[in-house]
Amino acid sequence: MIDMAPAEVVRAQAWTAAEMTTKSNWKFSWPTQWQAEIKALQEWALNQEDPIQALQKDSVSTPQFDQLAQQIKYEVQEGNGATWIQGVEGFDQKILNLLFLKISLAMGKTIDTYGRLYGILDTGRSYKDEAIPVSQTNAATGVHTDSSQRAIQPNILGLCCITPAIEGGKSKVVSAAQVHENLRENTPQKLELLYDNYIRDLVTPGSDKATQNVLNNYFPIFSYTNGKLSIRYMRYWIEKGHQRVGNPLTKEALQALDFLDGELNNEENVVSFYMNSGDMIFIDNTRILHDRDEFIDTPGQKRIYTRVWID
Repeated sequence: MIDMAPAEVVRAQAWTAAEMTTKSNWKFSWPTQWQAEIKALQEWALNQEDPIQALQKDSVSTPQFDQLAQQIKYEVQEGNGATWIQGVEGFDQKILNLLFLKISLAMGKTIDTYGRLYGILDTGRSYKDEAIPVSQTNAATGVHTDSSQRAIQPNILGLCCITPAIEGGKSKVVSAAQVHENLRENTPQKLELLYDNYIRDLVTPGSDKATQNVLNNYFPIFSYTNGKLSIRYMRYWIEKGHQRVGNPLTKEALQALDFLDGELNNEENVVSFYMNSGDMIFIDNTRILHDRDEFIDTPGQKRIYTRVWID
């Protein structure tokens, strides 16, 4: 018997695109007196050989940004699950990364699987030709949660826009709870299949991609544990994982994934927005999915984002 999340619990966390766009509590700005704290970060960094590696939660006093971080964390964990800090333009990558990390450390411990901060930019490679994260390409990612490795599930995902794309690259967020309830209403049998375990391919740098390790890298898409609905999903790595071990997905499973993708890409469920330099988003990686449109780089302006995973 599948322990499916009860409707009354899930509905309390669900939102549509129309509902989210009318809300203001998920949108934040830099503190009004941010200049002094940015200056303190800059001065502290001058005395560090590697500021990103050296920075700790209490390395430099930034009480206003720390307070902002706590407000964001509350909204991520107890509110809508997604937050957008509309920042200040005109800062270089070094100070934006430092501020981004400082805010992140005020929320929790970073997961350093890809490094404390991970640069997201097009490397000219293709995730379809080699097992690399889609974030290293300019392709649309598909609506997903981060991390396809069973043992690593970030609670909070953060993204900081260093330089936006000339064209494309729009950010998107989707409520797993809303999608779950739409599936419960329209195709409950398919929803049950999404509580089954699915194998995921291993793409984390340095991971041993031996067949047995891929076979062991399985977990459900939807799960309900300790009174909370969670989702872990990126379809491409599910299909690749099952192909790699010679265990192709059944027709019924593929149909269930098709229905899930239909809801994840339904405009009624997707909040879309462009991020500018200095903007940051933090989302609950266990109940909010995200995506970005395909984008185009030019020699004069390469799209650069920074990512952080927070436990």
